[in-house]
Amino acid sequence: MRGVVYIAYGLRAQQETREAAKTLKAHNDLPIAVIGERVTGLQYIPFVSKDNIGRWAKVNLDRLSPFEQTLYLDADTRVHGDIGAGFEILGDGWDVVICPSTKQGTELLWHIDESERKATLGELREPVQLQGGAIFWQRNERTAKLFEEWRREWLRWQGQDQGALVRALHRTPVRLWLLDNDWNGGALIEHRYGAARRRDNV
Repeated sequence: MRGVVYIAYGLRAQQETREAAKTLKAHNDLPIAVIGERVTGLQYIPFVSKDNIGRWAKVNLDRLSPFEQTLYLDADTRVHGDIGAGFEILGDGWDVVICPSTKQGTELLWHIDESERKATLGELREPVQLQGGAIFWQRNERTAKLFEEWRREWLRWQGQDQGALVRALHRTPVRLWLLDNDWNGGALIEHRYGAARRRDNV
């Protein structure tokens, strides 16, 4: 079964998720679940997150999603078309489908804590930074190991999730398909970066 999962903690995230789900439904007939707090009309999955923002929920998505094939979307995204191709790629045998970040090279992991950034670059040299706002994956043994490692890596700093993800992928590789940026911050999936964060959690 295929479906879409959002994470919502706080009023702003609930409002953004409600609007995000409307745009998704306008172009796609997929079940939707929300982790964290209730959003009227959508399936609710309760989860108390360690960080009170949702990043701990995000690295536990494999345990929380009710779907065999899942698209995780940030609450501040807006879908403007058919996103079925991402699921079709999973159906062809890929484990994770995701976009690379536009920030690479000297801007790599620019937004994470400096000590985590230095440690990540020291361990991996020149990783490819990935976007975390739109992630397709399917439930299998390889992705279970990836999420387990992602949780372990996130707990080292408990900050942003992207550095932990690239470190986890280095240690537990999966069949990874990279989409272009239309799928996160582009024409197909618009991203209103930061719009869902509560002011006290920025």
